[in-house]
Amino acid sequence: MTFDSNATQSLAADTRRAGMVVGLRSTRDGAEHPLSITSRRWVLGSGESCDLVIHDACVSQIHCILERRPGGAILVRDRDSRNGTYIDGNAVEAAELRVGSYLSIGRTTLVAIAGPGPDPTSALEALRGHDPALRTTIDQALRAAQSDCNVMIVGETGTGKDLLARVIHEASRRVAGKFVAVNCGGIPRELIASELFGHEKGSFTGAMNDRDGYFVEAHGGTLFLDEIGELPLEMQPHLLRALESRRVRRVGGGSERAVDTRIVSATNRLDGLGTESSKLRVDLYHRLATVILSLPPLRERMGDLVGLVEGMLRNLAPEHGEKHVTEDAWKVLAGYPWPGNVRELRHAVDRAVALGGVELGPADFFPQLRFGRDPQLAQIAQIANGSPDQLVPYQAMLRGAMEQALARHGSIRAAASHLGMAKSTFADKAKAWGLIPRPKLRLPRTGTGSR
Repeated sequence: MTFDSNATQSLAADTRRAGMVVGLRSTRDGAEHPLSITSRRWVLGSGESCDLVIHDACVSQIHCILERRPGGAILVRDRDSRNGTYIDGNAVEAAELRVGSYLSIGRTTLVAIAGPGPDPTSALEALRGHDPALRTTIDQALRAAQSDCNVMIVGETGTGKDLLARVIHEASRRVAGKFVAVNCGGIPRELIASELFGHEKGSFTGAMNDRDGYFVEAHGGTLFLDEIGELPLEMQPHLLRALESRRVRRVGGGSERAVDTRIVSATNRLDGLGTESSKLRVDLYHRLATVILSLPPLRERMGDLVGLVEGMLRNLAPEHGEKHVTEDAWKVLAGYPWPGNVRELRHAVDRAVALGGVELGPADFFPQLRFGRDPQLAQIAQIANGSPDQLVPYQAMLRGAMEQALARHGSIRAAASHLGMAKSTFADKAKAWGLIPRPKLRLPRTGTGSR
């Protein structure tokens, strides 16, 4: 193995490796250093106070630190060591250590060994929610996945269009192939053709080597073109031709190459979509939108709010411990319109967990409440004081949470316990909102009566 000490980079995850790193084995003498799945941090170095002592004169006293992240991944951080820290021959400052990778410090090389780890979460599991409109869209996506037709996903920013695209890929016959996601709005205009179709060496300034584009990279799999509405108008005919011919030509190339790539696109530019007033050409739109899937915004499926927040809290619990949302916070969360949708909700939960205590209040999710600088949030915060006209979103959220708890646990007692509600309160609300049938009123029998 050749080590290039001049290259410093963060390593991308290698999808060919699976499992959880549970130890390091020396390639020199076979000695193993176990890494408990319950421990969070290890110091590696030649110093006797280190958790993993490496007897090597070229290893610094404290050389690097290993941290177990949520989900079991191991992150390696160099601690300004004399000779650097390397993963698979690449000098790193902070990078993930995958099963089978080689960690080199000084003259010592350690290979990461695997143990049983948690199964990766599928996109279908990650796309949480029981809202009827969302479930209808997911069902349509699963049916569309069985064919190779092109799919366009429409919805506001942050609604989960990327997750739905992965659902289609994972449910299709192409699941063994690559899922390649491309943000069309994030590529410099002058490099879009090269990124999509590849380029020949010397075809433009900076083209030092031949390169395959995203179409070739996704051959046999799925190419997800996110924010397709941001694609420059002059590039759209070239994309249309690639879709129609299923062939691509590198920039500066003289021949075409056949590609077998399924296209899923997404856009949040809904104004005039499919008409001449849209930024997306009508002919390209019709080629991309064989099937159209629409994701509802979070404000239209507030019944899923509790499930979404609880799922996020569970994911963060291994690193930050258990957290609980106060009733006042639930009311503010339910009253906020969430213009950034689930993505904004995730950021709010991350912020609350990182900065708040065990009990998470309104100001943990919305720090601006502490300063009174947001009139909209200040008005929403009145929900916590019992303002009657602000309770409708909270009731919708609570009803959805109760419905999910009943479906999951099967009994009023278990569902109420799951939500931290009194059984009688749960039962009263469930009856009032039609979640459980009301007992039939027994009327006295009519007749001639007894003699």
